[in-house]
Order: sequence, then C-alpha cells, then structure tokens
Amino acid sequence: MPGLGSAGTVVYVNKAYMRHELYPKHLAEYVIARTGPRDRSAIAEQENIAPSRKEPKSPQDVHSLALRNQDIISRIMGLEPLVFKRSTVNTDENSKEDSQGIYGSLTKADVIKELEAKHGIIVDKSALSMDDKIKSTGDYTCTVKLIYAGQASLKCKVVSEVAESQA
Repeated sequence: MPGLGSAGTVVYVNKAYMRHELYPKHLAEYVIARTGPRDRSAIAEQENIAPSRKEPKSPQDVHSLALRNQDIISRIMGLEPLVFKRSTVNTDENSKEDSQGIYGSLTKADVIKELEAKHGIIVDKSALSMDDKIKSTGDYTCTVKLIYAGQASLKCKVVSEVAESQA
C-alpha cells in the first residue's frame, strides 16, 4: 500500500480508516496477537541454543548429538582448572586466610564465557551446575551434564588479582 508500508508489515492506522477503507477493500487485515506475525525474538533465541541442547529430530540427529556431546565431555575432563582473577574485598597483605571475599561473584555465565573463549567449548547455561554463586577465592568444582553423554567435573580456581601480580 503506497504511503503505509509494504506487504507483510504491521502498521498502525486510524480505526475508522481501517474499518471503512482498508479492510472492506481487502487492502489490509486486522492483526490478532496469537495469529499475527511470528515473534522474531523467540526465533532468534531458538537459533542461539547451544548445539548440545538442541532437540534431535531423527535417529541420525540423536547419534550425532551423542557423539558431539561425548566429545565435549571428554574435552572438559582433560582441561586444566579455569583460573579467574578477581579483586578481593580485603586486600590486606598480612592476611593469611586461604579464601578472601571477592567483589561481585563468579556465576555460570562467567564460567561458560571462559570455556568458550579459552577452549572453544560451547555449553548451555542449563547444562552447567554450580552450588551457588562463588563469592570468595579458592578452588571450586562445577559439573557439566550433557544429554546422551553423561557428566564431567570442571575445576574452577578464583585467585586474587593482587596475589597473582605479586607471584
């Protein structure tokens, strides 16, 4: 429709114009929320799902998913601990404590981002399990559970930025 938009686009017009001009001449249709254009954000989220969590559609897909997930599990089992540097709340150099509080916390998102950046392993957030957010320095264990492949333990180490720079 010239001046309003191209075919398939959703445009807001005056109610009377729609009721008396556009709709009777079949130039436009009313958009009902449930049957209107597809929600493009939901489609984008579906495409961004980690390959290890996509739903298989055929037996061949199940087999390839199982092999891919087993490969991911074996790669995770062979990894060195992931080291995260964080600034500590108490930067007292005389402190002999093994664990100090850190600013912020270490979350699943941080672990997943580090796995992807350093090792190229893409894991979905729901596949990674941690006890809770990590809020102090020390050694921690996370578990990665993948469908058709089992689980693997992943070691994470949180160190003080000050201690790391002095070493």
